[in-house]
Amino acid sequence: MDLPGRPIPTTFEYIEAFAFREPKRPALVQDQQAWNYQELYLDIVRVIRVLHDIGVKRGDRVAVGASGFQAGLVLLLACENLGAVTISFLHEQDADLADVFTLADWVFSDFAQTVPEGVQFIAIDDAFIKRMRAVDVADPRPLPRCTLDLDEPQRISRTSGSSGRSKFMLLKRQAQEHTVRTGAENGGYRPDSRLLVVGPFVMNAVLVRSSACLRIGAAVLELSHSGLAGHEITHVLALPALLEGVMRSLPPGHVSRSRVDVQTLGGFISPQMRERAMRVFGGPVSSRYGTNETTGICDDVDANGVGIVSPGVDIKIVDESGRELPQGELGVIAVRTPGMVEEYIGLPEASAAAFRDGWFHSGDWGMLIAPRVLRLVGRHDDLVIVGGVKAPAMTVESKVRELVAPDDCTVLAVNLDAGATNLGIALVMNAPDREAVRRAIAAGLDPGMPIGARVLFLDAIPRLKSGKVDRVALHVLFANPPAEAV
Repeated sequence: MDLPGRPIPTTFEYIEAFAFREPKRPALVQDQQAWNYQELYLDIVRVIRVLHDIGVKRGDRVAVGASGFQAGLVLLLACENLGAVTISFLHEQDADLADVFTLADWVFSDFAQTVPEGVQFIAIDDAFIKRMRAVDVADPRPLPRCTLDLDEPQRISRTSGSSGRSKFMLLKRQAQEHTVRTGAENGGYRPDSRLLVVGPFVMNAVLVRSSACLRIGAAVLELSHSGLAGHEITHVLALPALLEGVMRSLPPGHVSRSRVDVQTLGGFISPQMRERAMRVFGGPVSSRYGTNETTGICDDVDANGVGIVSPGVDIKIVDESGRELPQGELGVIAVRTPGMVEEYIGLPEASAAAFRDGWFHSGDWGMLIAPRVLRLVGRHDDLVIVGGVKAPAMTVESKVRELVAPDDCTVLAVNLDAGATNLGIALVMNAPDREAVRRAIAAGLDPGMPIGARVLFLDAIPRLKSGKVDRVALHVLFANPPAEAV
């Protein structure tokens, strides 16, 4: 049944209200440049006028890939206010560009892009900026705006692509609004918060959490590593690998002057990194578990992979045939939330396998150890064999870090040497005696049986631009290791 009245406000409308009430309130910082709410509002107004004039309208699919955080955010919020469906892409080195552009009606970027016939490319260049600056913000005409109904599409997200080609998903406004609301609640943001976001808009959580802060009058910061120590922040949102880069960039012995709450997403945070982050930032460190298909599932997963299921999330554990398993049994995690999608775009077989009877059947393994208490074991293909026993890769990785203290480390399941080698360990560390490192790992992991591991020493773990491990590239390295890595 349709509810009376107009749809709920957009993020732009919240920004507009703060611009009128508290125009000088800090809204956004990008390195050395800052915008208050009035300045951010007027920039979005200008872009809304330009987009409307060139023909962007309700329901159009608009791909945005800007190198600057502020430019990307302004474009995304302007499109959202016009009722367009937004897609984010990396302006450089995005492996999914062909798929992104196939889904788009418009492409906006400050880098030249080759788009399919029928797709309109708009360069964010000096001419575009000049046109935007020429907009009369005192124009008395009503500002074009469109507040979508909750069942209309608003955003296209994608899987990480860490295991191969990404899958794309259409998020209705209800799903995106749910993630914004729960993002504000679970992030613990307040009007005086200053959130440091570490990651691109390709991660929908970056747009969601930025929107959540701007709706309550908080400030969002996107800083290069060289500028981190000069800013006061209250919250950090980052992938574990990107958080590692943030901490390495800080001056030796740096400790935040006031408490900073840290939340990671998109991967397991090791106990060592959690402890180090708590020491540097002086606040709690939480590791969120969720999927792009469903949004958040647990707000914090501890070092043992245990977390409380978030409000509004239903969980069941099933076997590979879909039969529900009792509490305490290991199986596939199936979930449903108010923010879940319905299918993968253009992939009917993958959709049928993953979305069944209103539930999303993830690729993750786990068990319910108590009502509403989930123990996450890992991805189906992250179960590795150590001493003849299956174990989560993240648990083995944590043990390897404890044994040899590498600068970086990744563990994954492999199938090499006719099945004799089933564990791949990639290390980044200065190790004059590599054999001693291998012996230490073998002694620490092996419970009396051969572990069948291949250990590689790399200059860097291959990662996607988002910061997640590039599992495809890593499998290639394990199968054909360069001489210097052995």
